[in-house]
Amino acid sequence: MKQLIAFAAAALTYPSIHAAPLDALLHANPQARYGQGLVEVSADHMNQSLDVFKLRSTDQAFGENTGDYQGATVRAGLSLRPDVWLDGALQRRKLTYGPDQPQIDSWRVGAQWQFLQPPTGGNSAALRLSAWGNQAGQVSKSTPTALPGCIASLCNITASRLSVNDAQDRTLQADMIGSWPLGPMQLSAFAGAGQGKVSVGSISANISGMPVTYANGSFGSFLDTLVPQSFNTELKSTQYTYRMAQAGFNLAYKSGPWQLRGGYVLQNIQRTAVDEVIRAKGKTPYSLNHTLVGELAYQVSPSLVLFTRGQAMSNQYLTEIPFLYNSLTSHRFNQRYGVLSVGLGLVF
Repeated sequence: MKQLIAFAAAALTYPSIHAAPLDALLHANPQARYGQGLVEVSADHMNQSLDVFKLRSTDQAFGENTGDYQGATVRAGLSLRPDVWLDGALQRRKLTYGPDQPQIDSWRVGAQWQFLQPPTGGNSAALRLSAWGNQAGQVSKSTPTALPGCIASLCNITASRLSVNDAQDRTLQADMIGSWPLGPMQLSAFAGAGQGKVSVGSISANISGMPVTYANGSFGSFLDTLVPQSFNTELKSTQYTYRMAQAGFNLAYKSGPWQLRGGYVLQNIQRTAVDEVIRAKGKTPYSLNHTLVGELAYQVSPSLVLFTRGQAMSNQYLTEIPFLYNSLTSHRFNQRYGVLSVGLGLVF
């Protein structure tokens, strides 16, 4: 049964996908960059050809396409008045892992109030409030899996399918942002904190033709008598609350129609009752993630901008897709990952 639990939780450990925040590029005065409004559409990818810096991990047992990612992002922003900016984003992505292509949907909404707004375009400061989350209806491992050991008198057990169902996370976040002009460049810095919750509907498997489901802290009355309490404790770690904090900065430079931006953010996440379970097993919990974002844009016309954007993370999506992390999957979060995006923006 321990092997069943480990493999069921492994459905959450696919090399992860790019989430909405892009906090490394926060700035205090979005109206100065985008005008009254913005609509942005991008195609987001990662594969062996694009991974020139060897950021992603591969699993040759499942082929060279392990960790390949394809998706799309839609972002929009609107200035309600000179000191108030609203924005939102939606993403839908697919990741290839052998025969499986799990899908994760992400969303974000935010409101930003610029409480320091100099009339001549000098220093500015803003308070930002946002809510964001990720969800997956089902993440499955469909290849047959041999489970060593026995459950009661049953041995040589095979799981033909393992699935994590209705996994999601929700986060509320607040940030303070400051921006300062430096000749042709602009420097922005920010710091913030948030809190959130991870929930999982159920974990299911088909073992030697018998369906098994773990939900609401139980396998059912029959299997509960066979499963050690320590295994239930680990599965309960798939649902938890967390607190997070971040700080970072970015630089923006414009020369004629060309625009260049680069940003860095350090994020820390603390999870209630999860890291203790990890340490009790003699394993290492991970809480810090370093993220770099770079963007090159070309303004084709006053209302149309073409861009390419890259993101690199030291610990995959440790802080951007919290539901992927629990006491059974934590060992995979010492790996790097990255995504390349190409898109266009309409400003008005």
